[in-house]
Amino acid sequence: MVNKDIVSHNVMLSAYFENGEPEKAVSMFKKMKENHSKLNYASWNSILSGCFQSGQTQEALNLLSEMQDSGFKPNQITLTSVLTACTNSESLRGGKEIHGYIFRHCFLNDTTVLTALIFMYAKCGKLKFSQKAFEMMHTRDTIAWNTMIMANSMHGNGEEALTLFTQMLKSSVKPNAITFTGVLSGCSHSKLVDEGLSVFNSMSKVHLIEPDAEHHSCVVDVLSRAGRLEEAYKFIQNMSIKATPSAWGALLGGCRVYKNVDLARIVAKKLFEIEPNNPGNYVSLSNILVNAKLWGEASETRKAMRDKGMKKEPGCSWVQVKNKVHTFVVGDKRNEHSDDIYKFLSDMSDKMRQAGYLPDTEFVLQDLDGEEKEDTLCNHSEKLAVAFGIMNLKGESEITVFKNLRICGDCHNAIKFMAKIVGVRIVVRDSLRFHHFRDGFCSCKDFW
Repeated sequence: MVNKDIVSHNVMLSAYFENGEPEKAVSMFKKMKENHSKLNYASWNSILSGCFQSGQTQEALNLLSEMQDSGFKPNQITLTSVLTACTNSESLRGGKEIHGYIFRHCFLNDTTVLTALIFMYAKCGKLKFSQKAFEMMHTRDTIAWNTMIMANSMHGNGEEALTLFTQMLKSSVKPNAITFTGVLSGCSHSKLVDEGLSVFNSMSKVHLIEPDAEHHSCVVDVLSRAGRLEEAYKFIQNMSIKATPSAWGALLGGCRVYKNVDLARIVAKKLFEIEPNNPGNYVSLSNILVNAKLWGEASETRKAMRDKGMKKEPGCSWVQVKNKVHTFVVGDKRNEHSDDIYKFLSDMSDKMRQAGYLPDTEFVLQDLDGEEKEDTLCNHSEKLAVAFGIMNLKGESEITVFKNLRICGDCHNAIKFMAKIVGVRIVVRDSLRFHHFRDGFCSCKDFW
């Protein structure tokens, strides 16, 4: 282009971030300032949200101050987009900075901004802060209620999600399809079967909202998590719409928890048909077969996955220490403090055994002997991340760890003991929900 105006520059800023090249975006923005380009709100909003999204929190905060020094006061779009970026990147520090700005500059009456703040805190593991932000709202629209309901559901507070739903109806705010997805999700995580079925049945009869595929999947999940597998299977067969992979996947998850191998085979076969390229289905069936000691059949399932050229998504966990994110994978030795981490886990293991902990080797999905299985369990990514977080508490009473896959049963049990022995709250968000560990117990009540 011969003539590059501010619009073309803004588009390129967004393009660099979208393409995973934040350094080029920041470099371009600096050149724009050096060349005295006429920056506008779109320029600042793009660079701010992009930096937060790509994990460059400090750079983004510096730019936020620079934006104000340049005479641009962050507006609703700025705050909402930046909070959304903080939510996606789980940047609690950045979110808190924006919260401070919201408070100082009187955005507390802005429903859109406060809703974004509620969701940011919930996704970063701080549900109490979400609740406080929700209580500050003078006006609550459907999106605000939905966000608070979803926040409680992802943290496993099904009863609170139901209470909020009741309050929403009493306040004459009309629910929509997303409202019911949030409520049903909360019911599934809290084993509220009758309540979940009642809410589902009320959708078309009372609220004139026709349940979609996602709502049906939620009901399957509600039934499956409660162990009512045959009922869930019949529900799928009698659905008026075609069952999605999500519904069948929920039932397969129930088969894993309640060790129903025969039904698992039927469900997995269906998933292989409708999702032929999803390795997760093969892994789930293989794990169920391994737990049933059906090593040969499990091996065949894994081989079928490999023959199709599919690979299991590797598990990883991460924790933020001193504004830096530290990521771990199973058996990780890359961290400069690896020796200290493994020594900490070894010492902690002795204390845990004295407190009554026994490694649950059922969760080592390999045909190894007992001692090898126990060693393998110590290497799981979530234990490494939790250990590193505890080692760097520096007087804090809580650590938050994130994992891309479901937390394994032995790690879940071990972290309960670690929280009690160390005397801190440990929050772990896996692919399904948040777990709050404290005093030897978990908020999920060992049901996830």
